Amino acid sequence: MSENKEKNFEQLFRAHYKELHRYAFRYLGDSDGAEEVVQQVFLRLWEKDWEELIHTSLKAYLYRAIYNESMNALKKEQRKLKYQSYEQHRQEWEPAVDESSKDLDKKLRVALSGLPEKSRTVFELSRFQEMKYKDIAATLDLSIKTVEGHMSKALRHLRIELMDYLTLIIFYIIYIL
Repeated sequence: MSENKEKNFEQLFRAHYKELHRYAFRYLGDSDGAEEVVQQVFLRLWEKDWEELIHTSLKAYLYRAIYNESMNALKKEQRKLKYQSYEQHRQEWEPAVDESSKDLDKKLRVALSGLPEKSRTVFELSRFQEMKYKDIAATLDLSIKTVEGHMSKALRHLRIELMDYLTLIIFYIIYIL
């Protein structure tokens, strides 16, 4: 039975390979890519019990499978090109962003030093140590409302001090992260 299945599969492959390759080539414009698509479709057929799987026209099934696989290959190629473009832009901008982020670090430290001690401590615990307001309040023996007030004061101060870096921060968030 297995030998008969292999023989039938080989006949199917030989009978339809060239026309399916031409069909895939129409979409992909690449002979190697078309060959890959056709082989992938036949591989899936082989892995499944293809004689039991297909209840409609075998030829229609193969053409639909080639079309779907070709569209998937095109989408994959588009994602690959988009990623390569992203990487190229990221590498072009990375040195400038690195230099600017060093400047931003310095400016942030200077801005933080201009805050009252409690506000600076609350900000650092919240943003750098990622503590929740409730935990900060317990650690510093303050009320949660007082912690919120210190954070508001710190954020307002930093917003004013770091206004020149707002564009860089937005760029960094959108393109780097």
